[in-house]
Amino acid sequence: MKPKHLYTAAHSEPAQNDTAGKHGEKAEKPVRKKRPAVRAVKIICLLLAFFVTAGVLQEFVLCHADHNRQRLKAFYLEDDNSLDVVFMGASEAYSDIAPGHIYDKYHLTSYIFATQSNSILNYKAQLKNILSKQNPGLVVIELNGALYDDNDNETTKESNLRNYADNVPLDPVKVEWLAENIGADSLEYVFPLMKYHGVWQDFPNDMTYQKTVWEDKLRGYCYLKGMLNEATIFQSTQRSMNDSLAQSANSKQPLGVLEEQTLRELLQFCRDENLTNVVFVRFPHIVVRRTWARFERANTVGDIVREYGFDYLNFEQTYDQTDLDETTDFYNLDHLNVYGQKKFSDYLIETLQSRYQLAPRALTAEQQQKWLTASDYYTAYFTYSDELIQSGKGRELSEDTDLIKTLQPYLPRR
Repeated sequence: MKPKHLYTAAHSEPAQNDTAGKHGEKAEKPVRKKRPAVRAVKIICLLLAFFVTAGVLQEFVLCHADHNRQRLKAFYLEDDNSLDVVFMGASEAYSDIAPGHIYDKYHLTSYIFATQSNSILNYKAQLKNILSKQNPGLVVIELNGALYDDNDNETTKESNLRNYADNVPLDPVKVEWLAENIGADSLEYVFPLMKYHGVWQDFPNDMTYQKTVWEDKLRGYCYLKGMLNEATIFQSTQRSMNDSLAQSANSKQPLGVLEEQTLRELLQFCRDENLTNVVFVRFPHIVVRRTWARFERANTVGDIVREYGFDYLNFEQTYDQTDLDETTDFYNLDHLNVYGQKKFSDYLIETLQSRYQLAPRALTAEQQQKWLTASDYYTAYFTYSDELIQSGKGRELSEDTDLIKTLQPYLPRR
């Protein structure tokens, strides 16, 4: 008979697992199934990380960054309902107006919401963008975008649309603009990274405006409020026809079909929304024979604007009252230099004040300090531009991080 302890030991051994092989293979562990909720959370987190990364890249790195981007991005940094005037339009707006000077002399806050070669297709959306952030005393809308000839293809040119659309938030206004103007090809406008992914090749050597947008964001505002100018005095080799503009108000020709249709849609929107704080304008130019047709179309625009019950101030027709000098105040046929910019800013603001009782709104102490700083930077900008012009070293001066550093020694002492 076996000892009791041997018997017990023999029978205390674990039973062989049925799944084990005859040669002693280890038993497989049961597979633990992943819960669907955990898997879904992981996928969502992965997607969120992807879109956040893509968003940061296309906002600050892989984008077409230039003065248009810097200007529009900085508009959204302005405090809500803090602007007395917003100027809207194309390059005439950002070259001919000096918000820093306007604040210094008239204590009015203003900003230039404008893009290069701005298409009339952008105007209604741009006005909505402005009104979504600001309730200004006036929105002054320069209508150069309605004057392109059908043969120019400037109205539908991709770059002229992207100068606007790439640089505003993806909100209901942009979604509506995409549906009306881009349609099935909207994806690249929703995700500009798809178009500009090759910009990484420029990194880090040509990232001036990317840095500028980032610095504006960190500071909370930009100094020059959308302004761009060129330190040059233009001497035209073509005969100016400006002496005859006042007598040629009835000289007209029709707009392009698309341009007139889109202008009327803009005006109908303004009327439907009962907007009483919009005024439409034509800024001054040196008109020559080559650009005479555009002057005539600008006269036609006036008739259409007044048809909808809005004011139209044509500063080409009243050019002789602006005190502008064609030999000193322009940097090309279409744009004023800093000398003309100051003169015209004064003339325009005084006209608006007398017609519309435009008055400054109350600002906080912090806002006042920001605007004093902006005014100082414009003073420095003017002084530096004058120095370049007198030395014959004129060039374009838009607000970027390099220019801001250059201007610092020219800042006035307070």
